[in-house]
Amino acid sequence: MALTEEATSRATSAAMGANPVQGRTAVIAMIIICAAVFLTALDQTVVVTALAPIADGLDLPPNKYLPQLSWIVSGYLLGYVIIMPLMGRVSDLVGRRRILLASLVVFGLGSLLCAEAVAMGQATDLGFLSAVGVHSPSPALTWLVIARFLQAVGGGAVVPAAIAAIGDFFGDRRRVLALGLIGGIIEAGGALGPLYGALILQRWHLFYTGPDSDWNAHFLTLDKPWQWIFLLNVPLVLALCLALGFGWPKGTATHTPGRVDWWGALLLGGALVCTSLGLGQEAGAIGSFQTAQVSQNNPLLLVAAVAFFIGFVIVESRQRDPLISLGLFRRPAFGASAVFSLFLGVALIIALVDIPLYVLDVTSTSNYLGAGFALLRMTVMIPVGALAGGWLVARFGCRAIGLTGALLTSVGFLIMHSWSSPIDWTHLTVGTMIAGLGFGLIVPPISTTALNTATAERFGMASAVVTALRMVGMILGLASLTSWGVGQYISKTNALKPPPDIAGNVVKLASWFTNQTTMIVVQIVTNFFLAGAIIAALAIIPAAFLWKSQSGEKKATEVSFFSM
Repeated sequence: MALTEEATSRATSAAMGANPVQGRTAVIAMIIICAAVFLTALDQTVVVTALAPIADGLDLPPNKYLPQLSWIVSGYLLGYVIIMPLMGRVSDLVGRRRILLASLVVFGLGSLLCAEAVAMGQATDLGFLSAVGVHSPSPALTWLVIARFLQAVGGGAVVPAAIAAIGDFFGDRRRVLALGLIGGIIEAGGALGPLYGALILQRWHLFYTGPDSDWNAHFLTLDKPWQWIFLLNVPLVLALCLALGFGWPKGTATHTPGRVDWWGALLLGGALVCTSLGLGQEAGAIGSFQTAQVSQNNPLLLVAAVAFFIGFVIVESRQRDPLISLGLFRRPAFGASAVFSLFLGVALIIALVDIPLYVLDVTSTSNYLGAGFALLRMTVMIPVGALAGGWLVARFGCRAIGLTGALLTSVGFLIMHSWSSPIDWTHLTVGTMIAGLGFGLIVPPISTTALNTATAERFGMASAVVTALRMVGMILGLASLTSWGVGQYISKTNALKPPPDIAGNVVKLASWFTNQTTMIVVQIVTNFFLAGAIIAALAIIPAAFLWKSQSGEKKATEVSFFSM
């Protein structure tokens, strides 16, 4: 029989309250966890502002191969979400520290291979992939996508293990604050990625030492700015591995009996891959609509995705140690947190993609730093909101703070819907900061509900499910909404007819066409923001069913990590 929310809460409290991590040890543990999560989350979107330089480095015209280049971004998201449920369960079985170490090593290896993708493409023949339907205009691009997927396998495994470790380390009173902090770090990492990538592109000469350096002569070939986006991960990974080895709290290893559900992992992975491919993701909204091409959905792959998902449900319902316990979804609060997280992912990708797009297309398609700083207005508020949300959840509960976050996010999107050309930076700042605060407030209620509705031996699984669903929302949002937007852009621009009095004047015609296409882009992007407002408003429904403390429970009191 499924546990009631009250029984689950008591079981969780007992399990976590017995041996919480204390004082300075808790601070060190949180620093290690936050640094690992931030680094891997950063790489979700770090290449968003680097697609054009990467295309140049691979000798691929972006206006012709932008759909293929999109897999540099979406391939990472896909690997990230596929590995999460699997490694969340594995971390329950073998312990958090081991999984964090192994995941960081894989992430670092993937980063190194990304930096060397061009050299690997020149040294190997991947023509055999065409036999299985994989067609790529460049072996280097194929290697880069493979390496990005490997990066994501490492990065995606870090997140559920880190969140579950918080459940292991902190008792009920401190857990909501810890989840608020880690949630803000996850969201801020993904949102700061574009700015981080842009800064490296602009300052890469600080790292590059010339073609005759020891690096280039004896080890790596590093003559392109974008390679440093990936290579700089390697020393950071080494530092984190040392921190895990020497700074991880002693006597906190957790092991639960059971086995890994490999069949469930394969079926779920197949469903996600077929869904992503079948929706025909379009990269135009990642770089610029002005270089976009339309890609079509694939009905056969979508049918295969449904078949894989049905098979996954059947297998999981019969598994003794399932990858994802379907019983979790029989608890209304957990199901609400899962749906809420899915909505959050769709809304978040709209903001992450379309805020830079608006700046790039309205100002200049090479204004990467301007686009990054525009997005920064939102991202600085996400950790603020997440920290505040963790503090507020302890006092007012998950439902009230979840509802408040959804409403603020919707209001922020409505303000962004009213943006125009030229850019009103004050208007831009208000909309993005309100939306960022709303996004931040949403994170702690989702994670707190997920852990409070799961037993201690299922913390890794529960955290992986809600985090993976947020990534699924990002993949679905990127695939469907941007594909629609690119179709609208091409349709509207093809219908443009210049006034007869300027038809023969090349200069006036070019100026008129630029103004018209900018207005079209503004209209499409602001329609995306309207869609985001609607999605955030719909998220109020699952927010109303999040975890609610039982009337007999003692209300959490204000605490601080640094005072416990």
